[in-house]
Amino acid sequence: MKYDERYTQYIERLGLLPFIQLVTRSTPNMNPCAITALVDRWKPETHSFHLRTGEMTVTLQDVSMILALPIEGIPVCFSTDAANRRDRMFDLIGAVPAVPDDPTKYRVPAGATYVWIAEHFSQCPGDASEEMFKQYTCAYLWYVISRTLFADGGGRTAPWMWLKALSGWDSKQSWGSAALAYLYRQLDEACCRHKDDASIGGPLVLLSVWMWEHFSVGRPKVIRYGAWDDHDNPLRQPTWGYKWDKVSEFNGDQKRMYIDYTNEFDALTAEQVTWQPYGPQDNFAFILDFQLNPKCTEESHLWQMRCPLICLYAVEHHLPQRVMTQFGLFQDTPPEWKDTNIVIHGLDKMKQKKIKNWESYHEKYIKKWNYLVKVANNNRQVHRQVHDEAAFYKYLQWFLSESRVELCPPAYDESILLGIVAEF
Repeated sequence: MKYDERYTQYIERLGLLPFIQLVTRSTPNMNPCAITALVDRWKPETHSFHLRTGEMTVTLQDVSMILALPIEGIPVCFSTDAANRRDRMFDLIGAVPAVPDDPTKYRVPAGATYVWIAEHFSQCPGDASEEMFKQYTCAYLWYVISRTLFADGGGRTAPWMWLKALSGWDSKQSWGSAALAYLYRQLDEACCRHKDDASIGGPLVLLSVWMWEHFSVGRPKVIRYGAWDDHDNPLRQPTWGYKWDKVSEFNGDQKRMYIDYTNEFDALTAEQVTWQPYGPQDNFAFILDFQLNPKCTEESHLWQMRCPLICLYAVEHHLPQRVMTQFGLFQDTPPEWKDTNIVIHGLDKMKQKKIKNWESYHEKYIKKWNYLVKVANNNRQVHRQVHDEAAFYKYLQWFLSESRVELCPPAYDESILLGIVAEF
């Protein structure tokens, strides 16, 4: 799908311009073996990875810094009823896929294949009307976000629901919280799969860059930055993810690489982690190499909200109190417990096909989200206790006594690591 400069004005209105500028360039080479080794440590009960270093997770801070997606806004939650989807699809993009000759034999997809979208909307005509610009923009965004932000881990079809999410140019939706909710749900499901062909979807560029920024495990070499033209528009400046624009490829036996990465994560210690990759509070988000997109830091007052993250059927809790060291702040021992609710973890559009109006079904979580955003907006100058190494050591002792942090039998002397923890 070719990006057309005429799409820019509409994408900017949706709040997706910085993200689209990032992924339109193509995403960096990812390391599936390292991602799998990391996903194996995910705990749905705490929405965090359990490591010898303590808990760590992707937060709203990472969504802002890496993807620059808007956090404040209306949750991405609406009815997924597809009864009139073909009529609505035609209204939005001006075309619909052909119906199979025998619908009883060939299933009519609730969306369109990526091949069909590319064939019909790969390039907007030069003499297109404004209405056609909008239709091509909508189709382009549908294609891109279905493959990069809300990918399902191997499907060939762009789901109808993501096109419906694009039906209002000035809808002011919280794309950032939706992306993180979707990633959490993908992690919840992926860590419980046992099949050899199991896969994970969601915004994997977010997960990959987060992993590379914090750990040396599976980290590629940065080859160079590709040229970036911001067209003298601050909203088109690069996000933090641009640091990994061009990276080395990953070669080798995948099974061997997975075992090696698993052992490396097992042996990882606290001093080997880059806890604040975006910099300390007194020098936050400073980069010598390029001018950072202002959207990356604009909503920093929302990063530590303890809140429900909502994406259609998925409601996942954001629990920054469990990973305060990532913010350079004091870590309580034990962290305040929040039940992530096994009931809402079980909600799925495939398992609960009778539920269509998710906006109504999740009303209490939507109200809570709106309330917590309002509270955060009114309390932007909250001062929190800074990181304390003695307190973190206390937390680490508690955590290691309560959690399983190794997936393989140790290939090292346990007393060595115990000595390192004691010195930390």
